[in-house]
Amino acid sequence: MSKIIDKVNNFILDNHMISTGDRIVLGLSGGADSVCLLILLLDLAKRYGYESKDIYAVHINHMIRGKEADEDEEFARALCQQHNVNFKSFRKDIVSYAKELGLSVEEAGRRYRYECFDIVAKENNCTKVAVAHNKNDMAETVIFNMLRGTGLRGMAGMQPVRGNVIRPILNITRTEILDYLNEKNQVYRNDSTNDGLDYDRNKIRHLILPAMLDINKGAVDHICLMALEAGNSYSYIHEMAMEDYSGHSKEDDFGKTVTLSVGELYKYSPVLQEHLIHEAIGDVAGLKKDITRKHVMSVVGLIYQDTGKQVELPYGIRARRSYDDLIICNKPDVAEDYRIKLETEGTIIVPGKGSIECKIIDYNQDVEISKKIYTKMLDYGKIKDTLYLRTPEEGDYIVIDAKGSTKKLSRVFIDNKIDRAIRGSWPVIACGNNIVWVVGLRFSEAFKIDDNTKKILYMDYRGKGEE
Repeated sequence: MSKIIDKVNNFILDNHMISTGDRIVLGLSGGADSVCLLILLLDLAKRYGYESKDIYAVHINHMIRGKEADEDEEFARALCQQHNVNFKSFRKDIVSYAKELGLSVEEAGRRYRYECFDIVAKENNCTKVAVAHNKNDMAETVIFNMLRGTGLRGMAGMQPVRGNVIRPILNITRTEILDYLNEKNQVYRNDSTNDGLDYDRNKIRHLILPAMLDINKGAVDHICLMALEAGNSYSYIHEMAMEDYSGHSKEDDFGKTVTLSVGELYKYSPVLQEHLIHEAIGDVAGLKKDITRKHVMSVVGLIYQDTGKQVELPYGIRARRSYDDLIICNKPDVAEDYRIKLETEGTIIVPGKGSIECKIIDYNQDVEISKKIYTKMLDYGKIKDTLYLRTPEEGDYIVIDAKGSTKKLSRVFIDNKIDRAIRGSWPVIACGNNIVWVVGLRFSEAFKIDDNTKKILYMDYRGKGEE
């Protein structure tokens, strides 16, 4: 028994998991793994200067197994009372929650658990969240990642420490866990859903991994060693890639976008390209789970394709090639059309973008004509029709020189390398199909001020949130 305690203690020390003064949230399902983790942390308490009251056990009732789940909850509560450990339970209809989020039951359950851990940690100023993944779980995770398509990161499996999440028993097997509990005469609960083959992980646990162990009894150890090496290799390559990561990140009310220069990506080897793109996807998504190597490679392929090509990714994310840029975003492509009469005095709101201040000014030689991109002054007397603030329409054109030559609005966008996905929502000021101002991009020659001008229409665009 002391051998297992020492083994776990050395693992905690090697990975700097627990420090004096830590308060720990612990995921307690009532199963063998989490019960083992609780008892081990209690056995190690004196070595790290914490007490049982510094542990906050969290139990999640997923409301899948009815009476059995309720009995698990009561078992976990009683165990904590026995050892003077704080206890809090949460209940959630995970099946309905999974449908609501469009996730598998397993992923929805995992997401909700960590939300609950975070709530309890914040309420009680806890510094660590301990979860009971073990060596067998690590092997199963690596196999699962390999089966669905992965790179080095997926082969690395789970890390001993990820942020404030710690995995103190990741270096012991399920057999060692059961031996420890038997020696302690400690009972635990068995989740019947772990015995079936309804879930992919159960198939790995009950069919694939046993077959591997039949071939080689050291299969779990060998897989975990491979994961360690994969993790070290991934970390080294990732650090190299991040030294030159130059993704331009932009976030607004409509979502998040990361832009990468295709020219810069060309300079890197394929393996570094993959890391840079994986980082960009994770930046937009806020997480990297479920982003497989297949997804990353589909985005890598855009580097070598023509502008306008795009691919769909998990979490509603889309990547596209736009001229010299690779754009990864979670904004919808659908542009909301609008057509608003432009008032010559006052402020008009540009839907979703900002506002335009308008006013009429008497013209004389002392008036300074603005040369700013987002401030334009036009000859009010040259306006022969109602001005509208609107989105682009079929047939739009703009006058490009004093001779009256015109150019299609679509061509203006192309010449300025405007991303196709945002052209449809670009604000324009227009008289019919005659474009007066492509806001922030081009102004019509037909409405410029000259010696005959008497009144000026002043227009000043301000982006959302600007003073």
